[in-house]
Amino acid sequence: MIESSIYQYTDKTPLVCGHESLSGYARPSNIHPLIIKIHRDLLLSPKSDPDEINTLDEGWKEPLDNIFSSDIPIIIGYGGNDGSLMDYFEKMKRPSNFFWCGHKGTPPSQRIEKLVEQLDGSYIDIDGFDEMMKELLWVFTEIKPVKDELDAITRSRIETINTQLNEMNIRSKSVDPIEIASKKELSAFEYSTMAENEPDYEKRKAIYLKALKRFPKAAWLWNVFTYFLHFVKKDYSNLEEYYLKALAIDPENANNNGNYALFLNDIKKDYENAEKYYLKALAIDPENANNNGNYAVFLNDIKKDYENAEKYYLKALAINPEDAINNGNYAIFLKNIKKDYENAEKYYLKALAIDPENATYNGSYAIFLYDTKKDYENAEKYYLKALAIDPENANTNGNYASFLLIKNTKNEATKHLEKAFQLNNNEKNDLSVELWFYKYAHYTESLDESEKAIESLLKEGVRSIGWNLDKNVEVAIENGHPNPEKLKELAERITKL
Repeated sequence: MIESSIYQYTDKTPLVCGHESLSGYARPSNIHPLIIKIHRDLLLSPKSDPDEINTLDEGWKEPLDNIFSSDIPIIIGYGGNDGSLMDYFEKMKRPSNFFWCGHKGTPPSQRIEKLVEQLDGSYIDIDGFDEMMKELLWVFTEIKPVKDELDAITRSRIETINTQLNEMNIRSKSVDPIEIASKKELSAFEYSTMAENEPDYEKRKAIYLKALKRFPKAAWLWNVFTYFLHFVKKDYSNLEEYYLKALAIDPENANNNGNYALFLNDIKKDYENAEKYYLKALAIDPENANNNGNYAVFLNDIKKDYENAEKYYLKALAINPEDAINNGNYAIFLKNIKKDYENAEKYYLKALAIDPENATYNGSYAIFLYDTKKDYENAEKYYLKALAIDPENANTNGNYASFLLIKNTKNEATKHLEKAFQLNNNEKNDLSVELWFYKYAHYTESLDESEKAIESLLKEGVRSIGWNLDKNVEVAIENGHPNPEKLKELAERITKL
C-alpha cells in the first residue's frame, strides 16, 4: 500500500527492497523513498512460517544500522510477536529517539515495555494506522497544504501529457483540429487537450463548444471552458449563460462559484448577487486563497467594509503567502486605507518578487513611490516597466499621463491621456472621472467639456475616493489655471466621501 501511495500521490519513485538479496541496495535517499520488506514481497516467496520469521536474515542488519543511525524508529502496526525484528531492536545501538505505537485498549507485552524502557523511548496509544495518519495530517499541512501539493503534482502530470500531445499535434499541424474532431470520436479529455493547444481563440472556443455538445454533463469541461472565456479570451457575450450551465451541473464547485461572483462583480456590476456567490464559494471551500482574496477586494472596493476586508486579505495570505495578487492587493489596502506605508511597501516588494512581470503591481508600486515616498525617478521606472509589460492598460496609461503632466511634460502626457480615454471606452468608473479632471486641470481649451463630464459623473455617484489630486491642482495653478477655486472644489468632491 505504501508503494502504491507513493506512486499515486507524490512525484517520487520508491526504491523497494522486497528480498534479502537486495539488502545491499537499501540505503536512505532524499530522492527515492526506501521501502524494506523484511519478510519479502508478496511476489517473491514471502516468509510466513513461524520458523522463517523468527530470525532476521543477516543481510538486513547493516542496512538497518545505517538507517537508524540517522533516522528515528517509529513502530506502527507491529505486534513484536516474532523473533526477527524484536531481536534486532533489542540488540541495536540506541537511536536518538524511539516510538512504539500500539492499539488503544490492547496493553503492550512485557517484552515491548522492556524494549521501550531500554531505548528510553515512548509508547503511544493509537486508534489505528489510518486514524493516526489522519491526526498527523495537520503537521504536513503546516509544512505545505497536502491538497495544494497533490493539485500541483496532478497539474504537473497533466502538463507533461499535454506537452507530449502538443508535440505530436505540431507534427500534424497542417490538419484543422475541428476537421479532426468531426471525423473521429474523441474523449472529453482529448477535446480539452486539442483546445488548449489551439492558439487561435475563436477556433479554441469552437472546439470547446463541440466537446460540450457531445459531453454536456462533463462538469470539469464546463469549468475549463468558462475559465477560458472569462480570463483568457475575455469573451463575456454569453458567459453568464455558460456559468449557469456549469453551476447547474456542479453547484458545489468552489472555483466556479467564485469565478461567477467575479463576473457578476466586475462585468455585470450586480453586487448583491456577486456577494451571494462569493459567500457560497467560501462556504464550500473556506480555505480557497483566491476566493478569500477576491472577497476581500469586494468588501474593500464595493462595501467599504475595511475591517472585514482586512480579515479576508490576511486569511488569503495565511493560506497561500506566495500569491502575488493577494500580496499586491493587500499592499494597496495598507497604503490607501490603513496608511501603513512601511508594511505596504513590504507587500508591494513581495508581490513583485513573486511576479516581477505583473503590470498591475508595477504600476501600483510606481504610484506608491511617487505619491508616498516622493521617489520620482524610480516611480517613472516602474511606470515604464508596467507599460512595457501591458501597453494597453487604461489605468497605467492614465496614471502615467498624470505623472507626466505634473512634470510639465505635456506632449508625451497627452499621448497617454488620450490612449487611456480610448482604452477606458466611456466606462463610468473612477478612472473616467480622474481622466476628465486631468483635462480640466491642464487643458484650458477643454474646460467646459471637462467640467460638464465631471459634474455628470459625480451626479451618478462616480468618485475616486482616496486618490491624490493635490499635486495636479498645485501644478495647474502654477501654470495659470483660470479657475483655481473650482479646480480645488472638484478635486475635493472627486476624492472625498
